[in-house]
Amino acid sequence: MTKILLNLVDSFGFFLLNSAMFNFYTQLKKELITLGKQGAVFLVLITIVLSVTDNSKTAVRFFSFGLITWLYVLKICHSKLSLNYDSDSGTQFHDLGFGNRVTLLRGLLISATAGFLGSNQSTVSEFALFSPAVFYTVAAIGDALDGYIARVTNQTSHLGRELDNALDALGLLIAPTLAVLWGKLELWYLGVSISYYIFRLGIFLRTQANLPVYPLPPNPFRRRIAGYQMGIVATSLWAPVPAELTRPIGTLLMVPLLVRFILDWLHVSGHFKNPKEQT
Repeated sequence: MTKILLNLVDSFGFFLLNSAMFNFYTQLKKELITLGKQGAVFLVLITIVLSVTDNSKTAVRFFSFGLITWLYVLKICHSKLSLNYDSDSGTQFHDLGFGNRVTLLRGLLISATAGFLGSNQSTVSEFALFSPAVFYTVAAIGDALDGYIARVTNQTSHLGRELDNALDALGLLIAPTLAVLWGKLELWYLGVSISYYIFRLGIFLRTQANLPVYPLPPNPFRRRIAGYQMGIVATSLWAPVPAELTRPIGTLLMVPLLVRFILDWLHVSGHFKNPKEQT
């Protein structure tokens, strides 16, 4: 099985090199390919462990879900590589930088968390029971580090902001879904998971209809609310924490996030406008 999985990793790299998505061998894309293969190797290693601690069905399901999600993360990053320039000077960066690498590491850990979707909490091994909690907790902590690392290394970019937002949303889609399936969060908490995508869809539809989309003013409360969600979701994935605690807290914390999305929608759709935006 190990040989088969390693061959899959080689095929994965070959696919990346020859796909239309990566037909131009720029330094950035080559770097992304390298990180993609390293991420696939990590997923293979976890798959091998699961084949020993659990069974082949659990291992194959983990690798399938994890790899699909990891490919999606790489696709998101690739589609935004043109944004890899300095936010202030406009200078283009020729490498991803440490901040974006940490963000992609978060994406890999979220992908590994996705690998446990469909698993039964009551029948898996302790390794499979605690792994998604570890993966998503580290990914959530990393959300506080990638921006800081980008700033101290003088490589803050539009790519970093866009990728960070996209992976925050992806993490809050996958991890709460697993928590709901494991009975640790209420079903309605998935309203948090889909709110970002509904918001983005609304902006897309307004753009397609040639309706104005107004920029959101800076608001640190947005990041704080998102941090609260990551905190309760990560906590809920830890088996020793009782559902009687995580369910009501999750329900309580989802309210300000949904209210914030409603207020933001009213702003981008023009119901709340600054005087300068009305001209």
